[in-house]
Amino acid sequence: MILWGVAISAGHVVLGLVGRVVLGVPGSLLFFGLCAGLTLAVAVAGARLVRPNRPPDDPGDPPPDQPEPPPWWPEFERDFRAYASRPRTGA
Repeated sequence: MILWGVAISAGHVVLGLVGRVVLGVPGSLLFFGLCAGLTLAVAVAGARLVRPNRPPDDPGDPPPDQPEPPPWWPEFERDFRAYASRPRTGA
């Protein structure tokens, strides 16, 4: 988000330079410079609001507790592996 703000701010500065240097419009550099500053400030503030404030070493939320598998699960996995390893035929 900050990169978008920098890109748009740079575009404002370029427009201000073109307006002042090429077209000779008085005050265009000041106007577009203020627009660039405002755009950059909004982008930085928005990025701070969107990004969570966690320390770099924080692993995040702990994973939920995994329940014990039911007693029939190992047999099901064995049968499923045997089924999945069979060659496929037909459509």
